[in-house]
Amino acid sequence: MKTFLHIASAVLFIIPVFANAAEDDFAVHFTVQTAQGASLQRLALPKEALAAVQSASVADVRIFNGDGHAVPLAKIPLRNVTIAAQPKNWPIYPVMASTNQQQNLGNLSLRIEKTAGRSIVRVIEDTNPHIRPPATQHIATLVDTRPLKTPLAILTVDAVMPPGEPVLLTVTASTDLKTWRTLAQDVPVFHFGPAANAPGSMNVPLNGMRVDNEYLRISWPPGAAFNLRGVRITPAASSVAPQRHGVPLVAQRDGMAYVVSIPFATPLQAIDIRPVESDQLVPIQLSGRGSHGDKWRALTTGVVYRINTAGTESRSPPIELNGVSLRELRIEPTANSIGFSSAPRVSALLDPSEWVFVASGPPPFILAVGRAGASSTQLPLLSLIPGYTADAELKLPVAIVDVASATTRPPSQLTQLSQALGAPSARSLVLWAVLIGGVLVLAGVAWMVMRQMKTSHNPPP
Repeated sequence: MKTFLHIASAVLFIIPVFANAAEDDFAVHFTVQTAQGASLQRLALPKEALAAVQSASVADVRIFNGDGHAVPLAKIPLRNVTIAAQPKNWPIYPVMASTNQQQNLGNLSLRIEKTAGRSIVRVIEDTNPHIRPPATQHIATLVDTRPLKTPLAILTVDAVMPPGEPVLLTVTASTDLKTWRTLAQDVPVFHFGPAANAPGSMNVPLNGMRVDNEYLRISWPPGAAFNLRGVRITPAASSVAPQRHGVPLVAQRDGMAYVVSIPFATPLQAIDIRPVESDQLVPIQLSGRGSHGDKWRALTTGVVYRINTAGTESRSPPIELNGVSLRELRIEPTANSIGFSSAPRVSALLDPSEWVFVASGPPPFILAVGRAGASSTQLPLLSLIPGYTADAELKLPVAIVDVASATTRPPSQLTQLSQALGAPSARSLVLWAVLIGGVLVLAGVAWMVMRQMKTSHNPPP
């Protein structure tokens, strides 16, 4: 009886030990260099980690601390990247007009002239280009922005003007110097000192307006003490898709086709296929399947080429696959196509993956990926960042994954068994085994107690 009690106590003691001591058996581990003194940190999975993920939903991503405990983490939604444009100075030409013409500048045409090697712009009122006004005065400036094809954010002027006296600027655009459209009207510019960095505002917001092969004209009220010396234009920031990671794959010949084994489950956004030899053009059919032995299913068609024209080589762009998860890809020339002369170079293009995690517990912190059937432990991003506001995760310090520290661990027999049984981890399988064993031991103790009680109530004759 005492023996059974000791066994039962040992089982009850070992259950929490197995529940907390062992970490899941993931295939690839990386050391994470965390930022000092920050609880919440941001981390980007390197392509080496993406190439080891075994879940299409990226559920098999963990970060463990030095005690072997998984820390809370949340995935950052994929979004476009905003690229700030650099401002640029643009050539300017003074606009010269007569006193009468100043009052009706919006309806007048302009003509660029060169005088003594200097380009100036004159206002014309007559179809005869030889008729000129009797007197001229600098009342506007023309900016040659014809090469500019992007939306505009800000126009900044460099001007001499009395401190503290605002001047109203109007910006218009035209392709022919005759018909003008207004981009900004009566915008005040001013400064409070002679220095270039004096307080004030010398900017005219253009709010994403576009110019396409057009000039800009900057004008101000007649008689204003304003001498424009230069113009700087800042294009609007652009939004582009995040840069994808390229993971090289190996194509094996299968008759006229080539089969590519994919050792990860990360969704494929596109596939880049490049012929090894130049001057090749091959129409292809792409097929895929989820595991070896499954039936091939058609994905898409495309044309792969590498062609030299007048000394310039052109290559086919990647073929979009829109996030499909595959284990094998078949590249097959279409009917009546010559096909590839040798195995093409193939790369999978994967979307980047960024995470926020809590750097709790002692270092070193370990990024672990690569376990089929792992259950997701991701938390909502809003719950991980207190008082969340838009893009708050982008302000967090960045932890760096040391790619050179990668270690590969082949799955143990216990891990293979847990995967075969569909258990989320080897630890959970052990825990269930211990729990079942504990129940059996306790059942044995109960049976022994009941037997002894029965014997005591029914003594032998």
